[in-house]
Amino acid sequence: MSLFDPGFIGSLEIPNRFVRSATGEFAANTDGTITKLFLPLFSNLAKGEVGLIIGGDLYVLDEGKASHEMAGISQDYHLSGHKELTKIVHDIGTNSKLAAQLSHSGAHSISAKAPSIRDDMQVVPMDHDDIENVIIGFRDSAIRAKKAGYDAIQLHAAHGYLLSQFLSKRTNQRTDAWGGSLEKRSQLLFTIYSEVRSVVGSNFPIILKINGSDDPSEGFSVAESSEVLTKLTDDGLNAAEISGMNPARAIKKSNEAYFSSTARKIHTRIESLPIILVGGLRTFKMMEKLHREFVDFISMCRPFIREPDLIKKFKEGKKSVDCISCNRCSKSPNVVSCMIKNVKS
Repeated sequence: MSLFDPGFIGSLEIPNRFVRSATGEFAANTDGTITKLFLPLFSNLAKGEVGLIIGGDLYVLDEGKASHEMAGISQDYHLSGHKELTKIVHDIGTNSKLAAQLSHSGAHSISAKAPSIRDDMQVVPMDHDDIENVIIGFRDSAIRAKKAGYDAIQLHAAHGYLLSQFLSKRTNQRTDAWGGSLEKRSQLLFTIYSEVRSVVGSNFPIILKINGSDDPSEGFSVAESSEVLTKLTDDGLNAAEISGMNPARAIKKSNEAYFSSTARKIHTRIESLPIILVGGLRTFKMMEKLHREFVDFISMCRPFIREPDLIKKFKEGKKSVDCISCNRCSKSPNVVSCMIKNVKS
């Protein structure tokens, strides 16, 4: 089966097997509302025939934002911008689908209410009310995402943000019902998933972004990741995007697809769960190989910043991406864009 053939995530048909991985845009107003700078970013991806576009992480509570330019979905006044965004993508006519990534930055938040490890401040554990507010925040944001016209939701449980922090035994030192055993460390994610599923319905696609493992710190192993995903798959999870602790690192060509080994281990344990693979995918040959073997969807971040029309180029015979993984494209406060000029296609 070709990477250009349609695929399904739950009941949602994706026109091809390419996914734009969530990428912080750094283009929102300070109140989290979307600016006009978002529109060409997303319309160009849809014109470029990206099958599923996952928007940059959206904070579900005001105190959960990671940067001043981060977009939110925590308030009703955020809705109008998201409605305009989804309409533009859907009106392009390429059948591209759009997912909202819901996130809370936890100890990486810039909020004064959440002391940040960025500022060398002691992180204060959440109390019961804080945790309840997080659950409600994800639930209510999911309602807004569906109302805004998104085709799917992705829960962000990777990259050391809040849900990832709860999953890891290195960052989760709690001794109450939310910490200790894997079952307890997973309870926040399980509860949020259940609440979100209850409000969006059984047919609305929910995707999870999760660290396959937290290697090299190993606070969350591939066996634990598989166990969490097995439980969520049994409860109707529609797909998982397998990432890792530090996906923005520079890579060598010899280290292409650096999360594929972990993703493969997860696939062997949960064959029924569609796998979205991200992480250093740079050649069409490698993408085809992994798709033939076990990967359902190929997900990329930085290559689409450099070439939003990459899928069209692949159709025309392009063999590799132009992105050199310099990581200069997504540096706050600059709106996400490729900083390397005059790169030959």
